[in-house]
Amino acid sequence: MKRLLVSVCMVLVASAAFAQQQPAAPGPLVVERIQNGWIFSPDARVTDLDGDTGALAGGYLGRITDNAWVIGAGGYVLTNRDADFKLAYGGPVVEWLVRTDRRVGFGVRAIVGAGSATLPLSIADLVDERILSSAPHIQTGRRTRGLSRLDPSTTVAARDDFFVAEPQLNLLLNLSRGQRIVFGLGYRAVGNAPLLGDALNGLSGGIADQISGGR
Repeated sequence: MKRLLVSVCMVLVASAAFAQQQPAAPGPLVVERIQNGWIFSPDARVTDLDGDTGALAGGYLGRITDNAWVIGAGGYVLTNRDADFKLAYGGPVVEWLVRTDRRVGFGVRAIVGAGSATLPLSIADLVDERILSSAPHIQTGRRTRGLSRLDPSTTVAARDDFFVAEPQLNLLLNLSRGQRIVFGLGYRAVGNAPLLGDALNGLSGGIADQISGGR
């Protein structure tokens, strides 16, 4: 009986040692597709422009890599355009997307470029009132008209070209692998605009339909 018990113990010990030497069985193979290809994002925005509300239409076209990085170009134009209320700008676009494989994701985007705008400005904003009062006259055709007779509150359409940078934070609602709705909030910062200056700076918010495809 002792010999039988010893033999059984030796067999169990040998079996356990052999099992430890065998490699673990591999788990299930998971293949995740990394998207590289084009991306298109039409965008509708509302923005503050010199204290007024403007509606912008535009978007961008670019290339997405690793489901995360987008490089492209885009632009926006003011849709409620009047003779003295215009805005258009565009340039390269860089975007970083997070959690594109989840229901809700996030992103950061920036457009850097140039544009032009036309806004109403009073004569007093363009010309110092001391100049208006001291200047003797201005020659217009055959008639001579005194500058002092001009009303400083009279408005004229002033046009400016400028550089622009517009960073934006995005909330992504992923509908499918190739389509998502984007809710964005950004700020337009303008430089080198001697006439309009800070009047072109302002918050903007919008909604976009982001469509992507490729391999």
